[in-house]
Amino acid sequence: MRRRLDVIKNGLWTCRKKMGLSQKRVAYFLGLHCTSTLSRWEHGAKLPNLVNALKLSIAYRMPVAFLFPGYYQKLKKEIREREERLAADREE
Repeated sequence: MRRRLDVIKNGLWTCRKKMGLSQKRVAYFLGLHCTSTLSRWEHGAKLPNLVNALKLSIAYRMPVAFLFPGYYQKLKKEIREREERLAADREE
C-alpha cells in the first residue's frame, strides 16, 4: 500500500499568477534549467532550498514566510513550544 505524500501548502502559484509570470520566466530568473522543479514546489511536492526560497522571495517581492505560510506557522509553533518548555524547566 502506497503512503500518500505530505503536501506542503504554499502561495507560490498564487504569487506567480499575481505577478503575471509564466513558470518558464520564473525558472529563468532563478537559474533553473526547466520548469519541472518549480512545478514540484508549486504543487507542494518539494520544498526549495534556502537559496531558491530567497530567490523566489525576491522574484515575487514577498517575504519567504508569506510564500510558505502553513509551514512557517508549523515551525513557529514548534519553536514557541520549546521556548515555553525551556522557560518552565528554568522555573523548577
